Amino acid sequence: MPRVVGVAAIAAAASAAAVVSAAAPEWRVIDNAFSTLTIGIAFKDDKNGWTSHTDGSSKPVIVRTEDGGATWKGVNTTGVEILTMGLTTIPGPLTRVATTGVLESSLFSLDGYHFKQSLGAPVTSQDIKYQGGQVTIASANGVCFSTSSGFLYKCKKAPLKNPGTGRYAAAPSKDVVFLTAGTWPSKQSNSTRRDGSQVARLTNDVRVVYEKKVGKEGSMSTKLEIGAEKVDAAPTNGTYTAELWKSSDGGKTWKNLISDEGNFYFNDISCFDETHCVAVGEGFARDGSTQPGARVYVTSDGETFNLVHQENSTGADSLMAAYMVSQTEHWVGGTTKSGGLTAPALMLHSTDGGKSYKNENNNILGQMVTAFSFVSSSHAYATSVNAMQSCSLLELTDAPSPSPSPSPSPSPSPSPSTPEYEKPPCQAGEAEASVTGTSGKLCAPPCSASGSCPQNPPKDVTATPACILQDQSGNHYCALECTKTSECDQAGGSTCSILQGGKGVCTYAASKSGRATFMTVTPAEVVVV
Repeated sequence: MPRVVGVAAIAAAASAAAVVSAAAPEWRVIDNAFSTLTIGIAFKDDKNGWTSHTDGSSKPVIVRTEDGGATWKGVNTTGVEILTMGLTTIPGPLTRVATTGVLESSLFSLDGYHFKQSLGAPVTSQDIKYQGGQVTIASANGVCFSTSSGFLYKCKKAPLKNPGTGRYAAAPSKDVVFLTAGTWPSKQSNSTRRDGSQVARLTNDVRVVYEKKVGKEGSMSTKLEIGAEKVDAAPTNGTYTAELWKSSDGGKTWKNLISDEGNFYFNDISCFDETHCVAVGEGFARDGSTQPGARVYVTSDGETFNLVHQENSTGADSLMAAYMVSQTEHWVGGTTKSGGLTAPALMLHSTDGGKSYKNENNNILGQMVTAFSFVSSSHAYATSVNAMQSCSLLELTDAPSPSPSPSPSPSPSPSPSTPEYEKPPCQAGEAEASVTGTSGKLCAPPCSASGSCPQNPPKDVTATPACILQDQSGNHYCALECTKTSECDQAGGSTCSILQGGKGVCTYAASKSGRATFMTVTPAEVVVV
């Protein structure tokens, strides 16, 4: 049920009363620089959720929130935990969570605080779901099922035409299971590069590169790569392949529903029941897709998946995540261009079974949705990869938007001893903000009505104060526009975060947790050119 925001009685001349309905839910970025690597998220209810976190120099760990994502704490883990890529919660009175990832990183918890090693799970996966009384993990060659909350799995192979290309699965019941598969022209079979680093390829445009540090227990360098991969070895194939399979007997036998070459590969699939599902895929013009763009397939009989929607505004449009809310309502998520600083996020919403879609992205830019976790039809969370190759957290909520801070009353210009644009924490009247496309923070004074900015930066700063930022409520702020770090407050630790066109903004390093502590400020339409 949607959460009620408020009810108001309005007295009319005839003493009639009217009820004010809840605000429509909207997507918001709640942490722009959450982690160097976070793929996958799972919430049990409005407040309790789990995901993974790393600062890039340490091993990713599972973290838990009990306040709706405001704060996160690590959990206790025993067993293999290399790279967590997917999480799911299991309904019931107990707090049960299951995970999957790279190099047998499948874990389970019966209390949400202590995670132990799963048995029988696939070596590598990026997809895990709970539905139909069981946990389902998609593997490269089929699916794995657990009826023990993720403790023990039994795997079933699917007769893929292109072995080893399994990607996502959905099992709306113990008998019916769907499996998507596919690959892209440049995908390589090697998981170890020539430089010794390991790589996990999530999509054609998103990869995780990781490497253990010698002599440092528990230490690991991790980073995201976005865009076309530089060929390190011969690719395994020279074209796109896409397959969609169905089993009606729990994975014992399979029926092929879609087989395609040369156009796209499949990503996520989600089902509401045995007959109503949505699946997403993508193919890019740059490497030869004959029908490039992101695509959405829907079925209402569990057999025929119809192509109901395509996105091809850039030739690099991507859809990675999907969630079926009801037989007629679903969401699919991605971006119009991976790594694009000003590329609109794709938050496509259909309430009529795929007949029409609306991109309800709330003007969010530079974010590529990688996973959904829905608590209800009006409350959900998502992970995303942003333009600066780090990861963000998003929330779909119908709670009132935070009121913007009022502009400060006119006052004398600050003395030279109190410069603006300083290292956070910020002085009164400034917004402590994280900028889309950067991993740092800054103090941003509001622009004047005429668009001018305070001209009192820290000592020795030569970067130019400019009205170049705006928040999601449309309020405009100033920042120090730069082309190189020497123009910024180097004594205070500020660097020039280049955005595009060789220009950027001066930012300070975020805290170790990587949390944006005040708000997310996004570049205006013509900010840095």
